Amino acid sequence: MGKIKKLFRHLNLYHKFALAMIALGLFPMLILTTVMSNRMLEGYREALEENYEQAAVHAASSVENMLSVYDNASKLSYQYNFGEGTVYEDYTDYDNLRRVLTGEIYEPGERSQRRALEMQQFLRQVESTDGYIYAAHFLGETEAGEQLDFHFSTISTYFRDLQAFCDSVAYESWDRKAKTLQLVVPHGTAYFGGMERTVFSLARNYYDLRGAVGQEKYVGTLFLDVDMEKLRLIFKKMQLQGDADFYLINEAGDCFYATRTDCIGVNLERQGKMPQESEAQLVVLTKTNPYGLRVLAAVDTQNAFAGLYSVRYTMYAFLAAAGLLLVLASFWFSRRLTRPIHSMMEQMGQIGGGHFDLELPVETNDEIGVLSARFNQMSRELKKYIDQSYLARIRQNEAELTALKSQIYPHFLYNTLEIIRMTALENQDQTVSQMIEALSEQIHYLIGPMQDMVPLEKEIDIVRRYVYLLNCRIQGKVLLQVNAPGSGQVTVPKLILQPIVENAYVHGIKPKNGRGSILVEAEQKDGKLSISVMDNGTGMDQEALARLEQLLAGDAPGVKNEYNWQSIGLKNVHDRIRFLYGETYGIRVTSTAGVGTIVEVLLPCPGGENHAENDFGR
Repeated sequence: MGKIKKLFRHLNLYHKFALAMIALGLFPMLILTTVMSNRMLEGYREALEENYEQAAVHAASSVENMLSVYDNASKLSYQYNFGEGTVYEDYTDYDNLRRVLTGEIYEPGERSQRRALEMQQFLRQVESTDGYIYAAHFLGETEAGEQLDFHFSTISTYFRDLQAFCDSVAYESWDRKAKTLQLVVPHGTAYFGGMERTVFSLARNYYDLRGAVGQEKYVGTLFLDVDMEKLRLIFKKMQLQGDADFYLINEAGDCFYATRTDCIGVNLERQGKMPQESEAQLVVLTKTNPYGLRVLAAVDTQNAFAGLYSVRYTMYAFLAAAGLLLVLASFWFSRRLTRPIHSMMEQMGQIGGGHFDLELPVETNDEIGVLSARFNQMSRELKKYIDQSYLARIRQNEAELTALKSQIYPHFLYNTLEIIRMTALENQDQTVSQMIEALSEQIHYLIGPMQDMVPLEKEIDIVRRYVYLLNCRIQGKVLLQVNAPGSGQVTVPKLILQPIVENAYVHGIKPKNGRGSILVEAEQKDGKLSISVMDNGTGMDQEALARLEQLLAGDAPGVKNEYNWQSIGLKNVHDRIRFLYGETYGIRVTSTAGVGTIVEVLLPCPGGENHAENDFGR
């Protein structure tokens, strides 16, 4: 609040008055519109949530009814009568299936064949109870431990892979003690020949009921493969406003059906796909039904509220139009009130620019008139002091002193280097003398007269001196070759070659045992002056070359480490050339790992195309 008050004090009267009118007229309208739209959205969200709760409950009820039908169908294993001539009068109904499986009602020689025929008939009867049952299976074992499996489908009569079916229903880890209908998550039907489809399976265990209650022996399990179309038809009716996704899941998060097909058959919790309640998503979840399933609805509120958002945007558009009119009216009225003050401020600005002969008009006796008279008096007194000559003399002396200081620094450095060079000559150390002379020339080139453009020949000479100093240290391992005819007649920006040659040695030749060659060539190329610096060093791979190109194209002056900026040489040359000549010029780098690197400097042809051809084309 204190910062706002401080900022408000620095505004002029014109803006203060205008902002006051806007605040009193616009802000209440904005607050009212926001509150109304938010309450409208909250009410609509509550109504939408209620509608989807009803839809989810209806879908859950439909699923429960559907499963109840299949639950009854699965009980046929206890109630089925296997037909005339197969089951005798003294057999109890609930024990028919067990007697067929054990084969005790058949002669030993025909036991296997008769059992297969009767089980096929039984599975056919089970499958016929509902048109969406794709197939029926029975897996079990006899009292002697013999493994039994029977399969039937009217759609595909070729069952080809028992292990694939067991894997689909996880039969090896099957709960053989469950007494209620069990559900298997959706899976494929690759175990049948023909076109594969997606089904979910229902299963009921069958027990030998002759034993004591609670100690019944497991006989086998009846599996029913149900086409997913059955569930799709149930959820197809859930067409409410908004873009909603419905899920049929169990307590563990396994998805039996979803309007998003990529979620069917997966565990939403483990896959991170379980919808979560948020500002952008409304989630409705029903209670778990007796079969362990519940329905989840996830609504995208952005789409569901699209109509209300449109209404709110329209309200804000009208509010913006009204606010614009209010702003224009406020500034117009404020300007009419503050125009005399602005006129006085303009006159004061001219006096502040040095026109001391002007005076503000004093037309009234109010506060503005008194202020104008006092300012005229102050202006006259100020003019007397400014006209005094000592101020000009002081500034001139300061400027001369600064110039003398800037001249003596390089002069002192040159004299000191010359004394060291002469001392080396007196001691008959020619190498040190020549090194100091080469260093002195480079320093003079760097901090001497700062012309922007120098002859290319001078740039190449500085490169030669740099390589000379380098070879003094590494015993002549770097060979410099120059092919630049006419370099004395062409001017280039100062200090563009030495950083490139230094980079060629440090990053190319030095890692390669410190021995190599550098070639500098200048020629006309595509109407431009091309100066190439080539080395036979280590080169760069594509990743390193990409990082260098990214550095040249970016705004950073180099690569920043914890101590200082690095890799600024090429970037500095590239930026200076583009600053002088435009983005079509600069540095281009090509490199091959293990072969070497070429750095090409592109400049406009100095003196026109014909001049460039005379210097480099012939």
